Amino acid sequence: MPIIIKDYTWTQTVQSLTIKVPLNSGNKNNIDLFTTDSYIKINYAPFLFEIFLLHDVDNDKSKCTVLDDLIVLDMIKRQEHNWECLEKCLSKEEKRELRQKIYEKSQEEAKERAEQRSIKKSQLDRFTVQRAMDIDSKQHSLMDSRRDAERNKTMNELEQWRETLPNKKNEYCNNNYSIDFTENHHGNTDINKIKFNNCSAAKIIELTSSDEDNDKRLSKKNPQQIKKQPTSSKHVKQPIKSEYVEKKKLEAATRVLPKPRETRQLEIKHTPRSFPTPSRESTVEEEETWLKNITQARRATGFVSEDLRPEEQDPQWCKEKGDEFFRSGNFLGAISAYTHGISLSDKLPSLYSNRAATHFALGNFNKCVNDCSTALDLMKPPCEGNRQSRAKCIARRAAALARLGYLSKAIDEMKAASKLLPEDEKIKKDIYDMERAWEQNPDSD
Repeated sequence: MPIIIKDYTWTQTVQSLTIKVPLNSGNKNNIDLFTTDSYIKINYAPFLFEIFLLHDVDNDKSKCTVLDDLIVLDMIKRQEHNWECLEKCLSKEEKRELRQKIYEKSQEEAKERAEQRSIKKSQLDRFTVQRAMDIDSKQHSLMDSRRDAERNKTMNELEQWRETLPNKKNEYCNNNYSIDFTENHHGNTDINKIKFNNCSAAKIIELTSSDEDNDKRLSKKNPQQIKKQPTSSKHVKQPIKSEYVEKKKLEAATRVLPKPRETRQLEIKHTPRSFPTPSRESTVEEEETWLKNITQARRATGFVSEDLRPEEQDPQWCKEKGDEFFRSGNFLGAISAYTHGISLSDKLPSLYSNRAATHFALGNFNKCVNDCSTALDLMKPPCEGNRQSRAKCIARRAAALARLGYLSKAIDEMKAASKLLPEDEKIKKDIYDMERAWEQNPDSD
């Protein structure tokens, strides 16, 4: 909830109004100021200054100055007269309604100003584009005018040159140039000689077609007789030989390339690892400590499969070892031995039945039921040789079901075991106890 500022001061003249609001200890860096012609609000958490002015002021001509410990509001009155007080006397409801109207009006004015700025900006953009187009057109017209002026100047000079051309032709005709025409032996009239009287040493002689043919025949018959005289201006460049370049060329010519590589198959064997993550030097010590602790914990149970000799990797030996642990009360070691024997051979029902007895002793009744069911599946076909083992396994499964709360199923299982061993008094006693318990709690299933 904000703290209302009431220790402000105000002074007035006929034309202006000054309000001084103190800056108390607070967040002075973030000051929110909202002013209109009739409403002023200053907020800097947790302080709030709000006032509804008695008359309107010119908000556009007013100004606000924020000092270190003071906010000064200098406002210009719209009507020049003294005010009786600074604030209107309004109730909370009236202030809320008036505040809402002021906010809506301010939003509309801000929206209108934004639209005006957008329109003005678009007008300025269009004016800028138009000015750029005008400047571009002026540049083009200036270039066209200069090009036309240059073209006209050139055409005028060309016309003047054409007008002076006939006079130059007459001058050439008046010079003492003579052209002699003679007839060759074929009867054709050819230009034979052109004599320039002004340059007596200059003489141009044109060969006839017959003379050209004779020259060609001579060049074909005696090509060695025609030698070209080398001009003094052109010199034939002799190639410079380099011993290094010749040596490299000789090495490249005599180099023997190696044979292509033969393809072979590489077999990579990775080091066995107990962890699924890659090996890192930073975790080697921690992993070794963990493996050591696990090995010690497993050896505490009395059975570690990694410590067995090759001759001890026998399911029957594991069964006898498990029976030894069971008799001594080391149930965890017995389970480890039976489990390792099952991993070596999962077709021995005695391993499952004995492990079921161990689970029953540890209170793992669900695992006991599962091992008993597996052992009974392996004791097929039923015969006299496995009758006693089947009866014990069924009775153990019935006891586990009773511990799990399935008394009805346990009674049925125990009766099936009693049919296999009708002389066993312990089974009969268990049936009697289960029936009494089921009568007391028939909804146990």
